[in-house]
Amino acid sequence: MELTERIAHRVTMVRRVDNPQSEPLQFNYRGKKFGYCNYQHTVGEESNATPIFKKDYSQWEAVEFSHPAYLDGYWSLAYDSYRGISQSPDERGQSTIADYEKELHEDLSKMPEEQKEKYIQNYKKYFSAWLSAQGRCLSAFITGPSGFNTRRSEKANTSSDNRYKEFREWRERAIKAIKELIERNKPEAQKMDEEWEALRKRIDRSIEIIHSINIGKEPGDKALFVSNLVNRIETQANNGNVEIVDKAIAYIREWNAKVKKPIVTERNKLFKFPEVARNVRGREEAKASQENKEVRVGNVTVVWNYEIDRLQILFDEIPDKDTRTRLHREFSFNWSSTNTAWQRKLTDNAVRAAKRFLNVETL
Repeated sequence: MELTERIAHRVTMVRRVDNPQSEPLQFNYRGKKFGYCNYQHTVGEESNATPIFKKDYSQWEAVEFSHPAYLDGYWSLAYDSYRGISQSPDERGQSTIADYEKELHEDLSKMPEEQKEKYIQNYKKYFSAWLSAQGRCLSAFITGPSGFNTRRSEKANTSSDNRYKEFREWRERAIKAIKELIERNKPEAQKMDEEWEALRKRIDRSIEIIHSINIGKEPGDKALFVSNLVNRIETQANNGNVEIVDKAIAYIREWNAKVKKPIVTERNKLFKFPEVARNVRGREEAKASQENKEVRVGNVTVVWNYEIDRLQILFDEIPDKDTRTRLHREFSFNWSSTNTAWQRKLTDNAVRAAKRFLNVETL
C-alpha cells in the first residue's frame, strides 16, 4: 500500500517501491518535530533516521501497521471540526484521528473478542457526536471579530464540551463494565491463583521486614508488622477463602522453619484462621441454599438474594438522580448492570439501611 498522509499514523514499517525485495525499514510517525504543527516523518532507527518529504511519499510503500483503520470514515469530520477554531485544522484533525484511533486499539486489546464490535460502534457514535458538535464552534481569532455572535458561540462551545464529556464518561463506564465481566467470567481456579499471588507478595514484604527486625538488621516495631500481616489473612478467613488461608498458613510455617526466630509464633491467633474460614464458608453455603425472599414496599421490591449474597432494591421505574445519589452515598447501595438492581452485601446492616431508605420499621 502506497504511503500517504492519511495512513501514516498507523504505519510501522516501509520499503522502497523500486526495491520490493529489500528489507523493510522502521517508519517513525512525526519522527522529527520543529514546533507546533511542524514535523516530518522519518525512516530508519531513530538515532540515525532520515526524513521523508511529502513529495516523496509515492516512492515508499507501507508494509506493516500498528492497528487497523478504525476511524478511517471520519477524516472529513475531524478536519471540519477544527475549521472554525484552529489555524491548522488539517493537522489538528489528523492528530485527533491518530490519537483516538490509537486509544481505541489499546482499549480493544484488553477486552474479549465478543465485546469488541459493540464497543467499536459505540466509540464511533460518541466520537462522531463530539466532532460534529465541535464543528459548530467558532473562534473570533479565526473568523474575525466583526459581527461575531458571542452568545451563539458560547452555546456551541457548551454543546461541544458536553458531547466530549459524555464521550469520556461512556468510555470509562464501558471499560469498567468489561473489566468486571472479564473478572466474573474467569475460572474460579484462576481467580484463586491471582488472589493468592497478590496476597503472597504482600506477605513477602511483611516477612522481609519482620525478619530484618528479628536479626537486628533494621529497627522497628515488630508487633505492628505482625499485626498487619495477621489482619490481611484474617480478612481472607472472614470471607471464607479456605484455600487461600491454608496456603498462607503453610507459607508462613515454611518461613518459620527456615529462620532462627519465627516470623509469627504458633500461639498467635493466625493459626486458628483455617477453622474460621471453614466456619464462614459453611454458613455461606447454608445461606446460598435458602430460597430468595421478596418484600414489596410501594413501587419498590426488596430482594434477599441468597444465591449471590446480596440485598437488592428493584424499582418499577428508573428513580430520579437525587434518589440514586442518596441510595449510593447515604445507604451504600451500588448499581449492578448485570443484575439490574441496586444492591449491597446481604447483612443485618444492609437490611437496616434499606429500612431507613424506605422509611419503614420492618421488612
